[in-house]
Amino acid sequence: MDIDVEDLLSDDFSEKAVLQRAQVDTTPSVILQDKIDTPEVEEKPLDVNDLCGRLKMWHENCRDLLIDLRTVTYEVTEDDTYLEFKDKSYYGSRLYFKVDPQNPKDPKVIHATKQLCKIIGIPYNFFAANRPTLKMNIIKTWQAGLADNVKKAQNVLKIRESKACTIIRAITPVTKSILPLYQLMEIIKGSLTVPYRLDCVYGDEKDDLEFHARFLFDKEYDFLGPICLGFAVTASELDECPLSIDVLLYNKISKTYCVALYGGDSFFKSDYKGLQSSSLREILPHMLARFEDEIPEILLRLEMKQQSYTKSVFCVGDDAVELCKAKGMSSAIKKAIYHQISECAEDITTPWDLARHVGLVSKDFEILKQLQIEKAIGIYLNLLFSEGGTVNEDATE
Repeated sequence: MDIDVEDLLSDDFSEKAVLQRAQVDTTPSVILQDKIDTPEVEEKPLDVNDLCGRLKMWHENCRDLLIDLRTVTYEVTEDDTYLEFKDKSYYGSRLYFKVDPQNPKDPKVIHATKQLCKIIGIPYNFFAANRPTLKMNIIKTWQAGLADNVKKAQNVLKIRESKACTIIRAITPVTKSILPLYQLMEIIKGSLTVPYRLDCVYGDEKDDLEFHARFLFDKEYDFLGPICLGFAVTASELDECPLSIDVLLYNKISKTYCVALYGGDSFFKSDYKGLQSSSLREILPHMLARFEDEIPEILLRLEMKQQSYTKSVFCVGDDAVELCKAKGMSSAIKKAIYHQISECAEDITTPWDLARHVGLVSKDFEILKQLQIEKAIGIYLNLLFSEGGTVNEDATE
């Protein structure tokens, strides 16, 4: 779906204004039936054991190295950027930052440098624009100002060692206990006691910054067609995003999702402070059992949302505007949704219809934006529950 630049720059996102712009847009829209009826190429089912094996392979030769940033020198040459310990007895090899002349701004390439800039407290774009000598002087000046500030100086280097060199994957605070992804998936696999399938995986390649996997339970329920329950796991081995677990409701006809929210957010969320594999191993089975226990309440809320329009006129435009008020709905997302409903307004006669169409629009966005749209659908359908769980330094709930 193409997005008109003028629409994105417009500040007027009222229902009337956006629908008027959408009506004169001749771009082909995403039609519900077209997407449902499009033949799919049969793919080999995803296997969680294969996923664990692949993630474990990427983690080979990776380790965490405690570092005091006052004890290293930061060097920039024509070809390389690296850290080197003043005391070679602690770690003798140079620790290289990633470099890719063909794609120098790749997020995976600049990730560790951006984290270093965050620790220092300067914008990455400013730092990157400086000449090598100025970059080294910036680091030296910052190191000199640390004095006895042990807390700020101590961090963890996530490195990958090889015979050729040692690569810095990320720089993280010592307070964060970040689980390797393969361990996280093994814990989840061991906690699942009911039939399920791994529905999709994103970010499972070497040093990907954000990992996202979706699991669906085999058991079907009926709400205007077959639906099933599941959950999504979002995590990062390199401290790019929090660990979160979201409850999913999957429409098997339109192949779209919506998310039930707990305390206004994910069912479980942690910024990795105080998170231990043992605690996660203990609480995950209880989480999964709670998902199943709440399916009657989820179905009841869906029915109540549908029935709320039996005695009144359903106005798709008003409801779309209401749905788009949710957190994280960017101008591009709103434009795509309004364009979709303008093309398919005659087919959208209930809240469930609107949820399906917005779910289809979400597939045109990258996975974390898609998840944000699916949360907005959940809010619209009133899938809001009491708080789930959090893990932090002070408490485990």
